[in-house]
Amino acid sequence: MSCDDLDKLRTQSVSRHSSTWPLEAREHLESCESCSQLQKLLDNSVQSDVPDAILDRVEAAILPGLLPVSPLPSVSRITGALLLCLIGVIAAANWHLGVAGWNARDNLQISVNFSLLGISVVVLANILARQMMPGSRRSAPVFVYIAAPLIALVAADVALFGYHSNPDFVPLALSCWEIGVTCAALSAPLFWLALRRGLSLNPIGHGATAGLLAGLVGVTVLEIYCPYLDRWHITVAHIGAAIASTLVGAVIGSIKSRIQQHGP
Repeated sequence: MSCDDLDKLRTQSVSRHSSTWPLEAREHLESCESCSQLQKLLDNSVQSDVPDAILDRVEAAILPGLLPVSPLPSVSRITGALLLCLIGVIAAANWHLGVAGWNARDNLQISVNFSLLGISVVVLANILARQMMPGSRRSAPVFVYIAAPLIALVAADVALFGYHSNPDFVPLALSCWEIGVTCAALSAPLFWLALRRGLSLNPIGHGATAGLLAGLVGVTVLEIYCPYLDRWHITVAHIGAAIASTLVGAVIGSIKSRIQQHGP
């Protein structure tokens, strides 16, 4: 008999005391030190004095309501679902808004900007999927996941685009910012559908990460749509929408964390 067989015997046997077990189980206890130590603790534990009638009533009240729960999807499946959601929002938004921004950019600008955006959304989607797995480990602080793509995008904008003075800077920036935030807001419910069965142990970090991923959806839509290639406009309006979405996600995560700790 193996250790796994002994574990099954513990759960299936009417009596968990080793003195009533079959000979082969007792022989295994004599030969396996770890199983023997565990069984000594179980044998010496204080048994409950609750009457059998009450235990039967408790079981009758609980067991009928127990239903099998399907396992969580794999990290790759959740990541794929998140990517499909954001691609759908981007495609729908730019089908409506147009692709003037894409046409206004040269090949270098397109290659660098959209490569950074593509890498960022794939990495963030994978991080989100892992954060929803109970017991998952974080390889780096949440701040790194959030700051790295934003810093990279700002650096690329400064390097690739020049400054063009425009008296309509503020209304143009507000218009693009609203579009970016709207696209982020449309993405968030779809992300929730993909992540709803998981459990985040860090609601604030998870909310900020989800907010940034939704914000990058808005940035991608704006990069394809907006032909105004001014570094300050792109930084303030396009990336500013992603920053706002990240902050909103962190606030929502903070509220959720307080509700979990203290109740509604």
